[in-house]
Amino acid sequence: MKKNKRVIILLSVLILGIGVSLAYFVGKTIFKGTGATTEGRTATVNGSTLDISGNIEFGDVDIYPGHQTLSKVTATATGNNELIAYNLTWIGTNNLNTNLKYKVYVSEEEKEITLNCEKKKKVVNGAQQLNEVCTSNIEELGEPINEGEIPKTTEEQTIKITNTEFITAKEEGTMKYYYIIVEYPNSGNQSKDIGEGFKGRVYGEISNTKADINLVAFYQETEEGKYEEVEEIPKEGYVLNQKETKCNNEEVKVRIENNEIILSNVSKSGTACYLYFDIDTTLTAEERLADLKLGNSLGTITTVTGPSCKDDLGSNCGSSVINMNQNGVYSAEDDFGTSYVFRGTVDNNWVKFGQEDGKAIWWRIIRINGNGTIRLIYSGIGSTVPDTTGIGTQITTTYSDDTTIQKYNETYDDNTYVGFMNNGGSTSSYADAHQNLSDSTIKAELDKWWEKTNLGSVDIVDKIDVDTGFCNDRELADEDHGSYLGKSKGGYSKQQTAYAPVHRVWRSEGTNWDSTQEPTLKCANLTRDLFTGQNSKGATTKDRKTIIGNKKLKNPVGLITSDEVIYAGGFFRQNNNKYWLYTNSSYWTMSPYDFYSSAADVFHVSSTGQLYYDHGNDTLGVRPVINLKADTAFTFTDGEDIGTSSNPYIVQ
Repeated sequence: MKKNKRVIILLSVLILGIGVSLAYFVGKTIFKGTGATTEGRTATVNGSTLDISGNIEFGDVDIYPGHQTLSKVTATATGNNELIAYNLTWIGTNNLNTNLKYKVYVSEEEKEITLNCEKKKKVVNGAQQLNEVCTSNIEELGEPINEGEIPKTTEEQTIKITNTEFITAKEEGTMKYYYIIVEYPNSGNQSKDIGEGFKGRVYGEISNTKADINLVAFYQETEEGKYEEVEEIPKEGYVLNQKETKCNNEEVKVRIENNEIILSNVSKSGTACYLYFDIDTTLTAEERLADLKLGNSLGTITTVTGPSCKDDLGSNCGSSVINMNQNGVYSAEDDFGTSYVFRGTVDNNWVKFGQEDGKAIWWRIIRINGNGTIRLIYSGIGSTVPDTTGIGTQITTTYSDDTTIQKYNETYDDNTYVGFMNNGGSTSSYADAHQNLSDSTIKAELDKWWEKTNLGSVDIVDKIDVDTGFCNDRELADEDHGSYLGKSKGGYSKQQTAYAPVHRVWRSEGTNWDSTQEPTLKCANLTRDLFTGQNSKGATTKDRKTIIGNKKLKNPVGLITSDEVIYAGGFFRQNNNKYWLYTNSSYWTMSPYDFYSSAADVFHVSSTGQLYYDHGNDTLGVRPVINLKADTAFTFTDGEDIGTSSNPYIVQ
């Protein structure tokens, strides 16, 4: 039988006492854990792998009968959508005279589970009686999936602490979290436990149980809005109705890739599924371009060229304004397909959608994403079109009373603080530095702003996309950046580091910046740096793959990227007041710049319209960015001024 990675917990128990009364220890009980070691292999199932990590803790000091411990064991499945069956098993000896009790709970999301035990003492008939009463919030996980006892025995025993569990192995990794309560029960005269011990290990083993998944029927929507049963998965023109689709009469997460059905959260054998397909009214990026009466794109942008001069680090290329000779809608590839960006002096990208403080919110279209969703940047509020320049294009923040500025991060003395989310403290490796554990100051500010709007209301939020996401590209620049930064030294702690967005505007030419910018709309690390909604089901690419992102957004709102600024007409270290993102005010992007001279720096758009950078704890403007779903319907008046401030696109 194949076994996956084993996590071994070796524990020795020493119980001391000086006399007992029924059901209680007199004195104190001491459990000493000797630590945990890991051995074994990763189990492989049809090319997929299952890792088990964690341990069962029972090494507390000074415990009394009734004491409980809380442990977490994590199962991670990686692979090609293989449904893996497995068990969690304990093997060891319990030399105590008392059976240990256990309960096992499971969650598909990591939870903050706490356990607190309080010691109780009283004197009965002259004897001191000691026990513990424990409380926990573990009931948030529902009923335990299994419970039982670890019997007293001097011989090694094997106990399955779960029944057969199922997990779907996905490319980005699927995780299930097991929370285990072990109790040293209050069960009578336990004086015989004194001097005895308990030791064992927990591991996972692959089960031979086969999942029984029965796709009972497919239903396809008709032109009359009814459903009829069909024999095959509809190949084109239909989309899965997630709400109607049921497995075992419950909603499940289902997606279709290459005409294959993927049930990503099936956890039981014997599952019966009924799938419903609706007529697909979602527009592709090209169809959306036509829908907005924008015609065809004016060409594809791969690089952006600015002035021929290359001044030194200390100044811009003179005081001249960059020459904008590209005005209109242009195409560029993103992670989902062909994206269409609004560039230059355009004025046909105005949208009215939602309310803030009872006033209409005005937006401008950054681009039509490759999956047909529409990316908008905040441009003010009011019954009439706001000013295109000034602080009215920014949200009111909580930095101080009635201001329109905010810090990117309160702290900036570690590489981690270039992140839209960060580690929350000092870091010791690149992976450690760029964990998404704590919200940045500006991410928390965006969530506060969201709560002031009606964007989260039922009839509004359903039009906002949670799957396409926003890229916080924390990849390292891959070349030497001359005497200014040199070569990146690791991207953590206080190491001097240039990030990938820098390399797209500043390459290996000493202290000189480049006249050619090389922006991209692709996110290099999709699982870490693509910030998507917590309930994201994934966005589909043109070749029908699914991109899920990191699912770290409480609300589906982010910031513009430095690359999007370049596509719109911005240029690194060069003034430009001749493109639509110029507002005569400075505001943040969500793109890292570098860590240099003990400070984490982030790109921003300056008051002169140039793409520049600043320390993360400086105060600049905030302009939220959202994505509208690809099936969003607009109203506007036909004419030559479609999409302008006088005839904006209005979300129905």
